Amino acid sequence: MTIRNLVVEKYATPTAEAAINLGTQWIIEDSEVRWNHYGGISTGPQSIARRNRVHNNGGTGFQGAGEGILVAENEISYNGFAGYNPFWGAGGSKWVWTIKLVVRDNFAHHNRGPGLWTDVNNIYTLYENNRVEDNERGGIVHEISYDATIRGNTVRRNGSGRDFPHWTTGAGIEVISSRNVEVHGNTVEDNWQGITALDDHRGAGNNGPWTVVNLNVHHNVVRSRIDDDGAGRIGIIDMKGGGAFLPTSNN
Repeated sequence: MTIRNLVVEKYATPTAEAAINLGTQWIIEDSEVRWNHYGGISTGPQSIARRNRVHNNGGTGFQGAGEGILVAENEISYNGFAGYNPFWGAGGSKWVWTIKLVVRDNFAHHNRGPGLWTDVNNIYTLYENNRVEDNERGGIVHEISYDATIRGNTVRRNGSGRDFPHWTTGAGIEVISSRNVEVHGNTVEDNWQGITALDDHRGAGNNGPWTVVNLNVHHNVVRSRIDDDGAGRIGIIDMKGGGAFLPTSNN
């Protein structure tokens, strides 16, 4: 099934549901998805979403679950207007339970929440060559998940909500209680925080404990001209016991 060159708008989608729900191996391309009450596009297994404009949806622009999803060359903007909590389910995107999700060459901007967000049991995720700017929460957020590569992205002016001063929220790139993550070759400029990791001990998922181990952050360019109190921080916070700082954690 291929969906192409459509405008899909104004569906009264219930909370957590999208106007377009892609089935296995479905493709949506060159379409505009806008003004729907909750989600814009929900991606399914082996689905492809490319060159779409997904904007002004009440909750999320993109969401979904499954294996082998490709999201490429989309503009994802101004999603989250309907008052949903951006720490629960609002922003440019929120993927859960994915395997080998590829998010590449997208422009995610001015969303009320994270720009690009994987949250809960995602593994083998690739964020590559995206431009992520002016989102209310973090630019790229990988949360309570597993192996991911975040590379070659340009991430600017995210964290405009300035939540939790002196914390890790609102960073250009955030890793939250996720293991085996590599962050390299990114340009991170003028975000509320820089590149951060938080181990807040959330329990375990389908591939073991959600914890910050084997985090490798290298060869990024990080700049900040924000001089407000609590801004511009880079590094790890461990909420219990300091295990993230032990040599055996390999961070």
